Amino acid sequence: MPSRASPEAMREDVHIQVTVPYPLREYTRGREAVELQAATLAEAIGKLDDRFPGLGYRILDDQGRLRRYVLAFVNQEPVTHLDPDAVQLRDGDIVYILPSVAGG
Repeated sequence: MPSRASPEAMREDVHIQVTVPYPLREYTRGREAVELQAATLAEAIGKLDDRFPGLGYRILDDQGRLRRYVLAFVNQEPVTHLDPDAVQLRDGDIVYILPSVAGG
């Protein structure tokens, strides 16, 4: 009988990369990319904030949703959900978080 991995074990197998755009690199000590284990976009952002305090605040609002001026992409596909818990990630996914930049 084949063994089934528990949901917790399966989550540990989800290795992703988060590409950090230049405006947010001051919070990642200059790192352009961060490797993480995360099954959802919310979990990935939480782990980013654990590693780089203050980064999560720049991405999520007080309700835990993507800020209005932040766009997220998974494998170059735009994330249409504002709720990062609803965005499931798969092993090898590349997440890109892009805050809009305004100037005058």
